[in-house]
Amino acid sequence: MYDNLDLRLSKDECEGIDLLEEVPQFLTCVKVQGLNNSGPFIVGYLDRLRITITDNNVKINQSSLCKYYHGNNFKTLTREDTEMAIKQISEALHLPFDHAIVTRIDFAENMSMENDEKLYYPYLGVSQYYDRLEQNNGLYFVNNKRQLIFYGKVNEQKDKKNPIPDEYKNHNLLRFEMRLLKNPSKQLNQPQITAGMLYDKKFYHELVLRWYNEYRAIQKISTRLTNLKPTGSTKSLIESLATFSILDIGQPAVLATIKEWSKTSQITRKQASDHRAIIKKLASNQPEMKNNELVQELDHKVRDAMKFHLSESLTVSLN
Repeated sequence: MYDNLDLRLSKDECEGIDLLEEVPQFLTCVKVQGLNNSGPFIVGYLDRLRITITDNNVKINQSSLCKYYHGNNFKTLTREDTEMAIKQISEALHLPFDHAIVTRIDFAENMSMENDEKLYYPYLGVSQYYDRLEQNNGLYFVNNKRQLIFYGKVNEQKDKKNPIPDEYKNHNLLRFEMRLLKNPSKQLNQPQITAGMLYDKKFYHELVLRWYNEYRAIQKISTRLTNLKPTGSTKSLIESLATFSILDIGQPAVLATIKEWSKTSQITRKQASDHRAIIKKLASNQPEMKNNELVQELDHKVRDAMKFHLSESLTVSLN
């Protein structure tokens, strides 16, 4: 499930090796990039991995560990793949990269869907602590520390004019990706995260659950109205119909309209706040509604991916 990983190996872990002198010999396309805040630095490539070397550390960033190990970034790295990839890098550079500090983690899985991936986006509503952003290339949930992204992997590679492996052609491949962009150790309640921890069973399984729970926390929107309870209360009837309308239109679209009203001074900030509160309350009150087939399919695919990656050992509660 690993995709991009940013790693930084300190000189202190390298037993007195002169990094600027010795590491470039194992790289291709080596270029001296001048000076940064730490002094001179060199950039080169280990196959598809971009390596930056300074006097004090060796960094891997701005490149895909999957593409390095698998030859493409359609597949993601399993726990065992990750261990092999880190060992392969260590052997190639003659450095103990299992001791490298992890400064970014992209954790993802592909799901082969029955329909084009864009059909699923409208049914993924808001998620607490994130801003929901619809982009041309996918659906983003963002804050200043991490991102959750849904996008079509095949379509992404077509746009980049990259070859599509035969096994993925004619597939609606939806990727759900969790990116821990800043201080992943703090986000995962760890003093620090080393590359060797990435293939520790317990740590890996906690990441799988984090990925799954981030998906579960996204409010799912249903447009299929299966039950309207009989009521003698006009107020209850109106609230039920309002709930159905919000879910049918899409909560993000309704909230965006209210935001526009507020910014253009058509309503006051207090009125906008009251509107948002009642809309979120109504949208969350949907016990009588069944998810439509698209939501059910996506729920099942994400859950199956989670169960698959947990299946090798730890027993966990899936409730």
